[in-house]
Amino acid sequence: MLVKGVVFADANTIISCSRDATVRIWKSSEEKSEGAAAAAAEAGGDAPAGDSDAMDTTADAPTTTAPEPTATETETETEAGAEAAPAAAPAVATVKQAVFTDTINSNAQGFVNCVAYMKPDADHSDGLIISAGQESLIDLRPPGYMGPDAAYLLVGHAGNVCSLDVNGQTIISGSWDKTAIVWKNWEKKFVLEGHTAAVWAVMAVSDTEFITGCADGKIRWYRGNKMYRSVQAHNQPVRGIHRLHDGEDGSFISCGNDGIIKSWDANGAQLETIYAHDAYIYSVTVLPNGQWASCGEDRTLRIWRKSQCLQTISHPCISVWCVAASENGDLVTGASDGVLRVWSREPERQADEETLKAYSEAVANTAIAEETTGGINKEALPGMSALGRPGKHDGEKIHINNDGNVEAYQWSARETTWEQVGVIASAVSSGRKVMHEGKEYDFVFDVDFEEGKPPIKLPYNASQDPWDAARIFLERNELPMTYLETVYWYCSIWKTQAANFEIQTANFIVQNTKGTRIGTSAPQQPTGNDPFGIESRYRPGDEFNTQAPEPLPPPKPPKLLPWKTYLDIASGNFDTASKKIVETNTKLLEAGDKEKSLNDEDLTHLKSLLGFLAKPSAPTSTSAKSSVAVTGGLALLIKIVKEWDGVQKLAALDLLRVLARHSPAVPLYSDDILAVLEQAGCFNPANTSHAVFGTRVLVNLFHYAEGLKYVTERSDEIIGKVLGAAQGSGNRLLNISVDTLLLNYSVYFAKAKDGEEQALKLLGQVAERVKASSDPEALYRAMMTLGNLLTTGKKAVSAAKETYEAKAVVGEAVKKVDSTKEKRTVEVGVEIELLLAGK
Repeated sequence: MLVKGVVFADANTIISCSRDATVRIWKSSEEKSEGAAAAAAEAGGDAPAGDSDAMDTTADAPTTTAPEPTATETETETEAGAEAAPAAAPAVATVKQAVFTDTINSNAQGFVNCVAYMKPDADHSDGLIISAGQESLIDLRPPGYMGPDAAYLLVGHAGNVCSLDVNGQTIISGSWDKTAIVWKNWEKKFVLEGHTAAVWAVMAVSDTEFITGCADGKIRWYRGNKMYRSVQAHNQPVRGIHRLHDGEDGSFISCGNDGIIKSWDANGAQLETIYAHDAYIYSVTVLPNGQWASCGEDRTLRIWRKSQCLQTISHPCISVWCVAASENGDLVTGASDGVLRVWSREPERQADEETLKAYSEAVANTAIAEETTGGINKEALPGMSALGRPGKHDGEKIHINNDGNVEAYQWSARETTWEQVGVIASAVSSGRKVMHEGKEYDFVFDVDFEEGKPPIKLPYNASQDPWDAARIFLERNELPMTYLETVYWYCSIWKTQAANFEIQTANFIVQNTKGTRIGTSAPQQPTGNDPFGIESRYRPGDEFNTQAPEPLPPPKPPKLLPWKTYLDIASGNFDTASKKIVETNTKLLEAGDKEKSLNDEDLTHLKSLLGFLAKPSAPTSTSAKSSVAVTGGLALLIKIVKEWDGVQKLAALDLLRVLARHSPAVPLYSDDILAVLEQAGCFNPANTSHAVFGTRVLVNLFHYAEGLKYVTERSDEIIGKVLGAAQGSGNRLLNISVDTLLLNYSVYFAKAKDGEEQALKLLGQVAERVKASSDPEALYRAMMTLGNLLTTGKKAVSAAKETYEAKAVVGEAVKKVDSTKEKRTVEVGVEIELLLAGK
């Protein structure tokens, strides 16, 4: 999913946040990478020839996650966990470029919109990562933090948190609740009121001076909680502000949906106005040399020396959402395609020629929706000969008719040539076009939101990105962004079925706007028992389908049950875990505890183990089973887990979790692993963190024959201990881990000869977990487990209905979730209902 926020912690560390609900840390090292993945990046338009200000890319870093339901595994893979079906590895192609690798630092339950970094101090030697978003909470944790929960959690906003800034120990946040809040010592210090819309940009000038940018187009200055200046800075929403200088002088730049950048002095006087982009500007930053960088919906990154555009860099995506500058002058952008791209002026950090060429080709072949160009008369366009004249300025764009294909070109002042930056995509229509505001669209819907008021037009072209179309519609009409995911879901399905697209889009709008109707026909009334809203869905009128008298049904989502794949919790920050072990060992040595402390041989085994985990062999290989790195490392981890006290052993448990995923050695060569975990306190309800790690070790044993044999032969014992540890726990990570373990067991039972017998023993406990679950992710996994158990046979179905009242349990569970955000839970609920009905 798209990257919403990005910040440099230092020159080699990037922190990003995304709509996939993750915050990720990206570490770089300058080393050659063999077998490079897809294209890194190259500037799509540059500064004057020979200008040392010109930037090229170092590498792309994809941050997208796998499609649902695999993406559900991502929720568990947070600080102590892993990314279940990992996203594509960071694409790297280098000679000397930086190679970026990522770890998930935290997972949220909704979109993460913004991220900031508090520099190290006496209490936090690694600094703190600050993130916030749809949950209305502000999460603070050190990079690589090992605990299951945030180090600090700031509660105070009543809506989506969309902006963050930090100055020293002072944090300021902005929200859709029309307020900004200043936090000091992890407590609310000031509430900044007076905004009439969402606060999309904030800046802490000092402990007592603050600046906000609002969706009403105004910038406001505060001293304490008192507003003392308000200026109509932009004629559309303010999207970003950034300090011009370090310190507390109060000068800054701002950007907005009007495509303008403005600079302001310390007294609030406007200095410069730059008409910078052709569309919304989402983010601005300032480089160490005083130059500015901006990015936005025209899919470009632009570098500025005051009002002069030095460089325009096109991206192969719909829009560029965020940009940040490093202390060494590098830039990073986050985009709608879920990719981070790092840009550098330094040749030794730039990508090789092959990568740059691949990036240029990706940009050149990017499809540009025709409606974003303002309308094109193909016949009136010049031919390829027009590329013979030089451009007037860097970033100038022209459209060319190349044998009937419309191509977009951009002038590169550095290369003194026109570079192709896209191909204009004509909409794939259902055979007709509809005019709206002077432009042609495949579909234009009338959406009634309030009786007595005119309908709102929803235009759509089949060539558009569904996510972009949904967001633009909601933003322009000030509709709640809580509808965004569901709009996108439906649009994506119908993107390949353009002839019927209007029907399903209409269906979504009505479902999620409390009585909204499209066209004039009244919806059919629901019939029969309909606990999940299947029959009460909106059915559009016949006027939208001239080819047949009856509207087509909505598309069926992919069938979820039975789920057949074992989930894992496998990735992690190995360096952080190793560092914790070494730090603890140093303290033991200083305390003179030679019995528990590690010797040189132990530390050598630790180093070898980390090398194996970084590049694990196949679990069936001899290396994975019996190499010195594995057996020596395993013995070391078991020693720490058994002998070290309390939280001292958490890092070793975490490494044991990862090793369990990649090596059969854990059940083969160790002491009995279940006994080891029990001795470590992993089944003691009082030790929540230990229980999280211990359960995850067991989750990861399902992925190879030796581990599967171990966990299935001792299923009753393992399930009993794990459920006992989680009894009554409200810890989210523990509950997700437990429900993942039970889901894996249900996958096995659905395949096993005696699976129904095993399912009958587990049904009641799973039904209770569905009933008690309050976390959306844990609930989804528990319901998937219940559904899997029902597929084992008729006895399981009968017991679920008659003994455990599964129909009522599932019906109540579905009511607990927001159906616009947790559609998957509703869908699995429907499938369970069908299984219970014998269908």
